[in-house]
Amino acid sequence: MRVAARAPGGAPIVGRLLVRKGQAVRVGQVLAELDNKDELEAAVQHAISRTEVARRRLAQSGAGAEASQVSAQNADIERLERDLENARIQHKRYLSLGKNVTAEELDRLKLRVDSAESALTVARQQLASLTEVRAVDVEVAQAELEEALRNETRARADARTSVIHSPIDGRVVEIQAFPGEQVGPDGLMELAPTEPMYAVAEITESDIARVRVGQRATITGDALPAPVHGAVERISPKVLQNQTMPASPARFSDARVVEVWIKVDDSRAVSDLIHLRVDVVIQP
Repeated sequence: MRVAARAPGGAPIVGRLLVRKGQAVRVGQVLAELDNKDELEAAVQHAISRTEVARRRLAQSGAGAEASQVSAQNADIERLERDLENARIQHKRYLSLGKNVTAEELDRLKLRVDSAESALTVARQQLASLTEVRAVDVEVAQAELEEALRNETRARADARTSVIHSPIDGRVVEIQAFPGEQVGPDGLMELAPTEPMYAVAEITESDIARVRVGQRATITGDALPAPVHGAVERISPKVLQNQTMPASPARFSDARVVEVWIKVDDSRAVSDLIHLRVDVVIQP
């Protein structure tokens, strides 16, 4: 298994390598960190702050004005009501004087009444706007919060890509990129599961009809101190060209073969010998 890496908006570059070649790893173990880890974590904190601001703005838009503002506006309304009442009383008194009051004086008092009425109307409208929670303001604040949450989710997802975890239990077979290097098409590293272990035997097409799942097999090799045993677990449905070049030039190197997977009884005996070339004898 080739472990890949990606970096949002750029090429992934290894920052820290936390395993070595040949090391056994467990699923979920941290294998490496990319060099953009600190930058992406800072982006997460920034997104969290923006979300908190949006959440407070939504609460503010839903709560309306502060109590002190409403109280001050009520006091202004009471003062304007008194002014209007005084203006009406004075205008009414002057009207009762008849010819003893000039038309200009009456017009001045009538204008005072009209002005007081207008001022009172405006003050009452302002009070209504303070105590009213506008639905459109709440909707805008809610949309801003949802956008902030989406940005936070994306930032967290990007940050997770900077830490590479092992997807399997296995062993590090090869490391393709070291700190400071860019992760290329071959990936960051190659892992191989070691439980169970298999021997892949190439059986010629003339012999494959004699092979059945469950047959026992004996595996030998120059690097094995003793033969190991296993059983045929699966047979490939595809005929291939053999990959193991024969030692004798008299044999055809392009013979057609079928891959047979043999599960080893004791995986620990060969877990350090991945890709070892062996000889396999399948018991009929």
